[in-house]
Amino acid sequence: MKKLFFLTTMMGILGSGVMAQVSDSTATGLTQNIRGTITDKNSGLALAGVTITLNDNQTKSAVSTAKGYFRLTGILVGRHHLEVTRVGYQTVILSDLLVIAGKEAEVNVEMETASKQLNEVAVSATSGKKPLNLMAMSSGRSFSPEETNRYAGAMFDPARMAQSFAGVVAGGDNNEIIVRGNSPMSLQWRLEGIEIISPNHFGGQGSSGGAVSMLNSTVLGTSDFYTGAVPAEYNNATAGVFDLKFRKGNTDKPEYAFTVGVLGAGTTLEGPFKKGGDASYLISYRYSALDLLQKLGVNVSSGSGVPRYQDLSFNFVVPTKGTGTFSLFGIGGLGGLTDNAKHDFTQWDERTDADNSNLTYSAGSIGLKHVYIANSKLYINNIISYSGDRSVSSTDTLTKSYQASAIQRSHYDNGAIRYAGTVNYQVNASNTIRTGLNASLLSYNLYDLEYKKESNGLEEILNQQGNAHTFDAYIENKHQFKGGVSINTGVHANYFNLSNTWSVEPRVGVNWQVTPDQLLTFASGEYSRLEPLSYYFARGVSSGETTNAKLSPTKSAQLVMGYEKQFSGRLKFKTEIYYQHLSNVPVSSDPASNFSLLNVSDNSAIESVDYTSLVNKGTGKNYGLELSLEKSMSNGYYVMITSTLFNSKFTALSGQEFNSTFDTRYVGNLIAGKEWATGKNNKNIFGLNGKLIYAGGRKYSPINLQESLKLDEQVIDESKVNTLTADPYIRVDFSASYRINKKKTSHFILLDIQNLLNRENNLGLWYNPSKRDVELNKWIGIFPTLNYRIEF
Repeated sequence: MKKLFFLTTMMGILGSGVMAQVSDSTATGLTQNIRGTITDKNSGLALAGVTITLNDNQTKSAVSTAKGYFRLTGILVGRHHLEVTRVGYQTVILSDLLVIAGKEAEVNVEMETASKQLNEVAVSATSGKKPLNLMAMSSGRSFSPEETNRYAGAMFDPARMAQSFAGVVAGGDNNEIIVRGNSPMSLQWRLEGIEIISPNHFGGQGSSGGAVSMLNSTVLGTSDFYTGAVPAEYNNATAGVFDLKFRKGNTDKPEYAFTVGVLGAGTTLEGPFKKGGDASYLISYRYSALDLLQKLGVNVSSGSGVPRYQDLSFNFVVPTKGTGTFSLFGIGGLGGLTDNAKHDFTQWDERTDADNSNLTYSAGSIGLKHVYIANSKLYINNIISYSGDRSVSSTDTLTKSYQASAIQRSHYDNGAIRYAGTVNYQVNASNTIRTGLNASLLSYNLYDLEYKKESNGLEEILNQQGNAHTFDAYIENKHQFKGGVSINTGVHANYFNLSNTWSVEPRVGVNWQVTPDQLLTFASGEYSRLEPLSYYFARGVSSGETTNAKLSPTKSAQLVMGYEKQFSGRLKFKTEIYYQHLSNVPVSSDPASNFSLLNVSDNSAIESVDYTSLVNKGTGKNYGLELSLEKSMSNGYYVMITSTLFNSKFTALSGQEFNSTFDTRYVGNLIAGKEWATGKNNKNIFGLNGKLIYAGGRKYSPINLQESLKLDEQVIDESKVNTLTADPYIRVDFSASYRINKKKTSHFILLDIQNLLNRENNLGLWYNPSKRDVELNKWIGIFPTLNYRIEF
């Protein structure tokens, strides 16, 4: 790590010299175009006659065509203020639109009709923060890809960016996030309106995060993130939802971007399939930079192997004249890690130093989407997709004579063919009805063989293959009343065949625009979620029994109330209070064990010596208060302060209530950044960004050292589960960027440092079988990344 940091620092210094030279040669009066489409948020129809006005150091305007398309030409590079207006609609304001020389700026705006009360006072809706989904009433916000580039420590990853939002706690130094005290497994990923597999490299089976994201911010469009209380159309989620959208490729001309950095080297290509046509392509590919260096003979390994990975994202959009718009989209990645023991046992300090291990995996999702707008009131959306992942691992341990013995073999294959259909009907200006159907055919082939000291041999803890399926249907209605009140009522129904269970889930959301700058929100509903299928079939080692395959989905009832206040200067205050009751939670069937799936982040618990069969007899509850004060980017700077006070509990089969593992009690975030226009004619942009995270420590259990020594595996005191608290999690992230605009080309250099102060945060104590003692369970220290991107 020290070598990597030194290399990164030297590259940063050299890069600064290059930037200075390039800046001196920057041409004067650099301009670029702004293009995009304007649509009605309720009907999806293109809006003609919309006025798009640039009001800052330039004054220019354009009017959208019959297809909703607009184009502003000759716009000076830099930040701009854009207003989108049409009679009968709320004005949309974009105050931080970035225009660069190497790529046309794309703006796609969905406009909402204005109620009489709001129209009379000419309220402007701030773009970039309200959820894109018009049915969302609470606990949601949209984010732009530019935010993922801007936030310190984000590393172009939306999950790391979301760690700064109210109601979210960083799961650690990776990109896992804890939403309102729930397990990170409760987070759902969606792409283009359908559920996908977790788009991350090196995540545990069943987890929602990992060390490196497969997502590339160059292909993302403005997307939504929710912390709970989602509308009736969302399924299989009891906590957060990432509702991602891919942007459309440029339909006017080809554009290219090349990126190289510590995390990878890749390219993004986009453009029209045919000059003058409306169809476009967008493709992005990346390969692990560290593995490339290793292949070139540069030793970047610290002795623990070099991670190798590659990923691909794409979006092909083909509009037709009479049959709607078709799009083929996808994201996927593959990679692995090989770590072989040194053939010098005198250097083996830990037991794992004598292991040869190999991990390979592949994961991805692909979908075909069709959107048909029948008329000004009705549109139909159909998606069919496939998601799957495969993980294979093996571990051998070496004797001092370097003879290998197998201690672990596993493969996990999961697949899902999914269909999602939606019908959206706008009855009138005040009523919109949306209904839909989701169906999933799940396939699984799961196998895990582990060495167990108590039997002094390999034991098969999982061996199952087969199929399962789920069906979901929903209907919801949004009604706009006079006086600024809108209500969304809906119901969602779910069927899961393995347990042969039905779930009917009513949901309601209310927004009351008390004044043009004040909003009250309320949302409530019931939700359900399937656990990773390995928990349905894994065998308890002590009993040899198979976990109950008839487990039904975990259920959650949620209540959220909020208040928002918009101040002048792009400053917004928001607060929410929430309560969540979890039921039907899978817990250990042994009353002496207080195991609950609310306390795990992936499926690794099935390897524990005290793992037993599970039953749906556990409960849990999460409640808290969230506060945020955010100034959006304007006048060259932005600031966001978020704070969450919360409590997270679970109840096991014994009926006794405990703190959940993720009950950190509090978290505070301070995020800020400043930009300066530099270079000749201020055509370049230099930026500094910082983030401070201060969160309570994770809960953990006292370790029964005598039993741990006896079984050679960590054994906790079941009577005192999660009664101890780790040290507070404190992390400072920092980034510095420089954007250089030249004629038809833009260069972007970003130095992003996670954990700038190199603080060794910890999760509490753990039993180290190598040292046969208890020690701190630490996260990684400082992690710097340097990235360079050229766009043209």
